[in-house]
Order: sequence, then C-alpha cells, then structure tokens
Amino acid sequence: MVHTHAVHATAVSTLVTEVPLVHYAAAILGGPVRTAAYARYGTPELADAMLAALRGRTGCLLANHGTVTYGATLDQAYERTAQLEWLCCLWLTASAVPGHRPALLTPAQLDEVTEALKGYGQPG
Repeated sequence: MVHTHAVHATAVSTLVTEVPLVHYAAAILGGPVRTAAYARYGTPELADAMLAALRGRTGCLLANHGTVTYGATLDQAYERTAQLEWLCCLWLTASAVPGHRPALLTPAQLDEVTEALKGYGQPG
C-alpha cells in the first residue's frame, strides 16, 4: 500500500467525489476513482471511508488529504499512485481551459478498455 499527499490528487480530492473519466487509464485502477469521505487522519472513520472508496478499485482519493493505492507488490502500488496523480493532473489541466469542459469517457467505453487490458501484452 502506498499513501501520498500528491499535490494534484489532493487538489482533486477537494473538488469531486469521483475523478472524472478523462482517460482510459482509469481502468488500470479498477474504474472511476472514488473520493473517500473526509475524516481526520488516524481515525477508524477514515479507515472505513477509505475501504468503502476502494471497494472494487486499487486506488482512491482521501478527501482533503491525499491518495491510497495498493497492488500485489510495492512497485505495482507505486505505479498506480503515479497513474492516479497523472489522471488528476490531466483532469485539472483540461478543466482549466476557459469556456470548455473536458470530454469524458462513458462507463461502456471504460468497460471496453478493461476487457482489452485482460489480454494486454499477450500474443494472439
């Protein structure tokens, strides 16, 4: 498990309850990344909120706090943290263009990517 206070992800945790689907890389994290409800650090309430946000996912934002990701290895968890920070940076950047809103993927489009990832890198 990796926990950070990455700037872009923490900023996004103050804005949304779920990271908007601006890129198919969200599939790597198990789907749309949720934001756990705010609770003070070190409390059972924060742990419960985090576990709820992680249900079916490999990463989440902690409201007004930071990120948590996990994987089979520390390297995998770290890569997922980097991916989550990148997704948040991408959304913030795209959202900053005056008069425009980022085009978002649909859940069906993300499901298609999730299926494709199951065989990614395998011959045939």
